[in-house]
Amino acid sequence: MKYLWSVIALSIATPAFAVDLLYVSADGHQYRYSDNNNGAVLQSVNPVSRFKGQGAATEIVTGTETIYLGKSCDAYSEFFGSGTWGWANGGFIIDFQKGAVRFPRQEIDVPGGMHCRL
Repeated sequence: MKYLWSVIALSIATPAFAVDLLYVSADGHQYRYSDNNNGAVLQSVNPVSRFKGQGAATEIVTGTETIYLGKSCDAYSEFFGSGTWGWANGGFIIDFQKGAVRFPRQEIDVPGGMHCRL
């Protein structure tokens, strides 16, 4: 009987499943969402491949990608560098000087970033 109560207590205290908040970019890459005091973080679930360079010097860079979205509509990625982000009714976009990452038909909640509109 003692064992039964332990199982019941554990099943009540532990959710049956954990749900990650996932976003899918227009390129088909999945990103896990988390937030912090500065805004939000999008971490790719799987490695992402990006082209770097031009012409014959072009190389493919592959790895887990992290994109930071700031409260003041700023963004940062190790690959892309600094940029900005914003949302509209059609989704949200992260613009960098070297490219963009788009998330169509999705909304994002960045703590303190509600004014980041396109």
